[in-house]
Amino acid sequence: MSHGVNRGLLALAGHSARRTWALVVGFGGLLFVFQFLFVLAAATFQRSQAFEQVAGLVPAFLREAFGPSILPVLSYRGFVCLGYFHPFVIAALIGMTIAVATEPAAEVERRFVDLALARPVTRGAVITRTAVLLLGSTSVLLGSMLFGTWLGLRVFTPSGAQPPSAALVAGLAINLAALMMCWGGLALALAARARRRAVTGTVTGGLAFTAYLVDYLARVWEPAARLAPLSPFHYYDPMRRLLGSPLEAAPILTLAGAALVAGALAYVVYERRDL
Repeated sequence: MSHGVNRGLLALAGHSARRTWALVVGFGGLLFVFQFLFVLAAATFQRSQAFEQVAGLVPAFLREAFGPSILPVLSYRGFVCLGYFHPFVIAALIGMTIAVATEPAAEVERRFVDLALARPVTRGAVITRTAVLLLGSTSVLLGSMLFGTWLGLRVFTPSGAQPPSAALVAGLAINLAALMMCWGGLALALAARARRRAVTGTVTGGLAFTAYLVDYLARVWEPAARLAPLSPFHYYDPMRRLLGSPLEAAPILTLAGAALVAGALAYVVYERRDL
């Protein structure tokens, strides 16, 4: 029976991978190009000394609002890393993560779950399959970004420019991966109970947007700072890395722990729900 369950899990995972691989690989290709062009743009600005000119034009009120964190971005080293914390990139990555994590709800909606569970597959295997896909898609997407950054630095780095260290770029990617898995775990927990994929995605996306706003307001508004630890984005602070702080284990473990708790909840809920 165990052998049959394992074969059923592999068949289910293969079916899901065939449906999502084109989307994940295609989006990974876009991220690769995005990072590659980011390095090209940074090299162009470096050669024309645009960073020094822009830094001198930053108004005092912006320096006060953003603090010292705005200056590292206005450099070759900081601009190359911008893709790892650009709001549009983060939003797209989390959106892709939510799309992968909500597959259990989509299968219930299409009644595919009836066919899947008619095979020697446990309910827990459905959640395990989705968790494996989350890990795989996260690896592909961030791997594409890292490859784009590495290749761009090899091709475009001007003489005398200070590129970001491998440890800095890897640290940003690891922290971003933990953030994605946290939101993926939350989306999976909600999908384990939902019957509509669109509803699950909308709710999770709304929570992500709210959490991002809370974290942003906490940086400039003292009352919001009390709520900041509730936001997963509070545990992704790339500016501290750019300012020279080493990668800390606590934020990574917090995000990973939240993802594991949400994943465990997904198992419990899916096992007990009415399909």
